[in-house]
Amino acid sequence: MVKEMYVKKEVYRKIGIIINLFLYFIYAILMMVRTKVFITRYGSEVNAVFQTANQIFTYFSLLESGMGMAYQFRLYESINRKNIEKIIALFMGLRLSMKKVALKMLVFLGCVAIIYPFVINRIALSMIEAGGILFLFGLRLVIPYFTSVASKTLLSIYDYKYFTDIVDGIASIIIIFVEMTLITFFHPSIYVVLVIGCVGNLVMGIIYTILIWKFCDGVKGKKAEPDFEPETMTGDIFVLKIAGLLNGSIDMIILSITNIMLITPYHAYNTVIGYIATIINKVDENYRTKIGLMIDRKDSHLYDYFQMFIAYHMIVAIVSVTLFALNINDFVSLWIGKDFQLSSTCTILLSVYLIHVTTRDILYLIREGAGLYKESKWFSLQEGIVNLLLSILLVRHWGIEGVLFATVFSTFALFIPKTAKIVYQVMGKRNMLWLDHLVIGGVALFLVIILNRTFGTANYITWIDFMMQILKEGVVCILVSIGTVLLLKWKYLSKVLLNK
Repeated sequence: MVKEMYVKKEVYRKIGIIINLFLYFIYAILMMVRTKVFITRYGSEVNAVFQTANQIFTYFSLLESGMGMAYQFRLYESINRKNIEKIIALFMGLRLSMKKVALKMLVFLGCVAIIYPFVINRIALSMIEAGGILFLFGLRLVIPYFTSVASKTLLSIYDYKYFTDIVDGIASIIIIFVEMTLITFFHPSIYVVLVIGCVGNLVMGIIYTILIWKFCDGVKGKKAEPDFEPETMTGDIFVLKIAGLLNGSIDMIILSITNIMLITPYHAYNTVIGYIATIINKVDENYRTKIGLMIDRKDSHLYDYFQMFIAYHMIVAIVSVTLFALNINDFVSLWIGKDFQLSSTCTILLSVYLIHVTTRDILYLIREGAGLYKESKWFSLQEGIVNLLLSILLVRHWGIEGVLFATVFSTFALFIPKTAKIVYQVMGKRNMLWLDHLVIGGVALFLVIILNRTFGTANYITWIDFMMQILKEGVVCILVSIGTVLLLKWKYLSKVLLNK
């Protein structure tokens, strides 16, 4: 009976992942169309402020101090032991904590909306217009902390992450579709467009409350004294969050102060990388609870399972890096125009960084599943500080190239070797991730050279020409990457796949 339930759960998970990836494909297309519509309707400067706001408000997570991650880690033990009372107490603590965080965010939001318009390199927008965009954009990000973040965390712990992703995907598609319809046919102000997202997030809070009553056994109607014990871990996680933001969300802010017109081309290239990262993350996140529970019970199959994920990441990395390096310039030209293309140096730096983007999630899952926040906080912060200082030093002379070099250098010199070392120690193994990265880079470079010579380069006239080129190159990349990974990782894949 237990085995049947496990198999059924795995089938649901995989079906859910497939549905969610399909929804995200639609979402990604709509987002690219929306960016084009935004630039056409409101201008490149409004789009630049919009994208800068997106990076600024990622710093909201600092106010959350990592409570969601801490509570999730503490819930693994309760889930393994089916301790319903403890689960409810932790959930009540998380929900109250998130509401307190949301209030702090509102204060921070008001300060940013007033102060940042004085700093940003504005050309046509007034301070009031820029402040209004910042406030409404931030408000739509604050609302979920009041309404749905705690509920989504609990659903993820019950191993329904794939279901929350589907709900989020459908909601996001609906919101974007409504926004674009209004912009296309009614030409509203940017403020009306931003309000739509706020309303959508309020509705999502109600939906998630209903979902936890349905899917989380024993939670509906139950009360308990809130348990705030996981918050003792937030100091270490807070440092990690600062480090992550210094590495992942500082570039656009620096560019917006230096030259706001660099934001749109930089954002275009990073949007593609962001979509690739999100697709990978949507698969990995559905196994976060499973890996956390395996670590909690010291499962002997953890390392083989880890290597299976490494194999998956290597295939995705080889394909993604190769296709990105060969086609990103043509893609941007077709999408928003040749004027927004970046240099070959930028493309190379972004391709190297993409190796990290396509492999990092499994390291995070192991690190966070084992609760290694204290062990990794200081070297992660060092990476962030190096990235920030190098970016500031280089951006004046090298522009986007300088910012990208800083990110690549700090990532490969500090983050990857040290994070991989502590992750492999969880499983009692020697760090071999550097070898996997060398294989990814070497195979991708080989494919770029061969495919460039075989298919050549062209100035694509239509999207159909472009997609046909991607299809031909993609087939070769997939076959070569699968063959390479099977050759290197069969020892582990056979244990997981053949023995199930």
